[in-house]
Amino acid sequence: MKKTIIVTGGAGFIGSNFVFHMLGKYPEYRIICLDKLTYAGNLSTLKNVMDNPNFRFVKLDICDRKGVYELFEEEKPDVVVNFAAESHVDRSIENPEVFLQTNILGTQVLMDACRKYGIERYHQVSTDEVYGDLPLDRPDLFFTEETPIHTSSPYSSSKAGADLLVMAYHRTFGLPVTISRCSNNYGPYHFPE
Repeated sequence: MKKTIIVTGGAGFIGSNFVFHMLGKYPEYRIICLDKLTYAGNLSTLKNVMDNPNFRFVKLDICDRKGVYELFEEEKPDVVVNFAAESHVDRSIENPEVFLQTNILGTQVLMDACRKYGIERYHQVSTDEVYGDLPLDRPDLFFTEETPIHTSSPYSSSKAGADLLVMAYHRTFGLPVTISRCSNNYGPYHFPE
């Protein structure tokens, strides 16, 4: 069955690898990449898929409610996978506001669009940093899905806030959601910082 998937932050390092995976594994799916192209997003990363007829790139900020709604109206997505985020801890200490804007309010805009236009699934890509710090002298400790949220930076707090908002939209509005909290990813197309 053919699906249309909006991938936000798809010109970033993790999002672009997801785009490549999906186009390779599900060539019949339509992948719409929405990215603001900040310092961490690089359009040249996607050069190998730009000519794919089932791929579309849209330069757009997830906080732009009008633009996001227009895109949903036009593309009618089945699934939204939200990789878009401000994610550098040191930058969050220097300027927390942009992290709150993108990571929390941008997430709200996406979920409001999902509610308005209907989707099968909204997936929030989060971080293990919402659980706080692991002590270096305790290699036996691990985070689990039951570990309480215990943030330690404006970045992790903004991601935890977004996660809580996603769970609230599920509970309050019945929005079909999932959240993943990955840990220290690195690989092709990673921004050097």
